[in-house]
Amino acid sequence: MKLVILSGKGGTGKSSLSSSLALGLSDKRAVLVDADVDCPNQHILFPGKVLRKEPLHVSKIAVFDKSKNIQSTRCADVCRFGAIKVVDGKAVIDKNRCEGCGACVLACPDALRLVPKLTGELVVRETEHFPLVYGRLEPGESGSGRIVFEVKKVADEIAKERDAELTLVDAPAGIGCPVIAAVTGCEHAIGIVEPTKASMTNMERALEVVRHFNISYSLVLNKAGISEKYEKKIAERVGDKLISCIPYDEEIPRLLADGVPPIRGKGKGAEGFKKTVEAVKGVIGK
Repeated sequence: MKLVILSGKGGTGKSSLSSSLALGLSDKRAVLVDADVDCPNQHILFPGKVLRKEPLHVSKIAVFDKSKNIQSTRCADVCRFGAIKVVDGKAVIDKNRCEGCGACVLACPDALRLVPKLTGELVVRETEHFPLVYGRLEPGESGSGRIVFEVKKVADEIAKERDAELTLVDAPAGIGCPVIAAVTGCEHAIGIVEPTKASMTNMERALEVVRHFNISYSLVLNKAGISEKYEKKIAERVGDKLISCIPYDEEIPRLLADGVPPIRGKGKGAEGFKKTVEAVKGVIGK
């Protein structure tokens, strides 16, 4: 089974829940995927031996054949990103502006071509309990959704090799391309929300993505106790989809700062994460 954990905004506790679920469900021979390729963090909580590290070239960049002159400025004219300037018949390409769309190649096919460029890297670690697969996007690069796709593909291969029963996908926040790539192909989604207006609104948008792919879902309320008003609103809107509430506890960020998943801590917050793991077991066991 593939289970994705998502939130509409950052800071709600998505990675905390993902790490706790990975430990709490590790008896199912799990594979953990950190799909937040812009800012992966599960390797901080789960260090281990690097089994595989390889560059990813999922985007392209235009290059100019220096042996040829350009007779017109058409390639520069069609570049909507302002990445090309023609100086004395030679194209000068700003690699930081080029998006690899290929419009310039269509305009000047004899002088320009697209080539793969380094977009990021893929990493596989062997942790104490399970394999961890994640990616890193190169600073300033685009294509995070395609890197997520590559990361999930490798995770599928590992899950098949090890006969894993569960793949956990820690999705990035929001509703953008990498979130869509993380959600695609999953059988159930666990959304985590905090009792604030911003979190509630953004979670509703994230759930629209989940519903679009006809994926079943459940919700977890984190930081319960900080706003009775929004806790009631969330409960009213989601009904029986709300499977667990985790009380607000200042000990949780301290645990994370020390590189300790919340489920391994003590106190009301840690107990809330433990109960949530049991609630998720009931959902995926149905």
